[in-house]
Amino acid sequence: MAKHALTSWGACPGSFQPAINTLAGILFACTPQAFAQPPANPQLEPVWIGFDDAYGLKTNTSATATEWGIRAAMEEVNTKGGVLNGRPLKLLTTDNKGVSARGKDNFVQLAGTKDLVAVLSGKYSPISVEMLPEAHRLNMPLISVWGSADPITEHDYKPSYSFRVSLKDDWGVEAMMKRLSTKYRVKQACAILPNTSWGRSAEKVIQAKSGAQTTQFTVVRWYNWGDTSLKDHYRACVDARTQGLLFVGNEKEGAILVKEIAAQAQPMRMPVVAHWGAVGGTLHELANEELAMVRMDFIQTFTFINNKRPRAVYLAEWILKNNGLKSTSDIPSPVGAAHAYDTVHLLAKAIELAQTTSPPKIRDALEKLPAFNGAVRHYPKPFTNQRHDALDKSQVLFVKLTPSGQLIPQD
Repeated sequence: MAKHALTSWGACPGSFQPAINTLAGILFACTPQAFAQPPANPQLEPVWIGFDDAYGLKTNTSATATEWGIRAAMEEVNTKGGVLNGRPLKLLTTDNKGVSARGKDNFVQLAGTKDLVAVLSGKYSPISVEMLPEAHRLNMPLISVWGSADPITEHDYKPSYSFRVSLKDDWGVEAMMKRLSTKYRVKQACAILPNTSWGRSAEKVIQAKSGAQTTQFTVVRWYNWGDTSLKDHYRACVDARTQGLLFVGNEKEGAILVKEIAAQAQPMRMPVVAHWGAVGGTLHELANEELAMVRMDFIQTFTFINNKRPRAVYLAEWILKNNGLKSTSDIPSPVGAAHAYDTVHLLAKAIELAQTTSPPKIRDALEKLPAFNGAVRHYPKPFTNQRHDALDKSQVLFVKLTPSGQLIPQD
């Protein structure tokens, strides 16, 4: 950890507000006693956190960026004494290669690890949904740090072992619909969705929230993973005279769409509001020349650019220092890094509250966490027994993707 980060806000854990106005208060909060906790003892048994994502997909940047966030938070926690009287946090990772069945098997493997307190799931919503039965069979907390499909936290399992520090389609897709309406003045829109639980989650929101006062979705088209063209789907949108497109997909499908829209005559290139999976990878490399030819906005919940939140600044500096990047705008998949960073801090607090590595007790403690000031937001109460989603629509922003891969906030 950089020394300046430790002295600037590490001395007063739990608060980043300059609210101590008296000399006595300053002495109480920032005296050497605040630094007296020694680092975690590497000789003690570690407390494990699991993370499963598609490391094996070469175009995917989310797994690596999310791991950066996890490791940054672990280093910070361990530097401040670890958990449970000096035990270090450590990470176990598995590679699902984008395959749901493999992700499910990985979850079971991770859950069998002694002193593992939770499994974090990554970019692919269908994989997180596939893990749900195992999470509840094995009583192991599953925390999505990227997946947005509503069923990840909306299901019939009681008590629920699934949590999320990420966008939720219920309000994320609604924001995408409003973007088409307010920015592009779209009256009739089209949606192109994957035939997966992620696509069905988005379609449910579209059907529920498309009404007389908003953009009407007159065409919904479905594609399958592995399809090599979306041209017929786009043509159906054009033929129906829709003026804008809501797209759900990852970087490979996003690149196909961008290239096929760019190949259209200029009047036929409708604006696109896209889900964030497409910028959780190397879309800018897959469709580099065509990006500038398509009007395309991507939903996000976080940006490092011009972000003054102390933990966001610390995380950005940690990533730059440890990975040879030059600018915060060069950090790929920023939402994954920030969500995971906050999640590890929340887990560390749950471990301390539970005073055990027992997964069921960690689950209970997550519902009782106190306020926490994270990189993404201030969490007044991260989770409750009725709400297992830590973010809300106030975190929504939209970005443009540059040919060099930077995600530039709009508006």
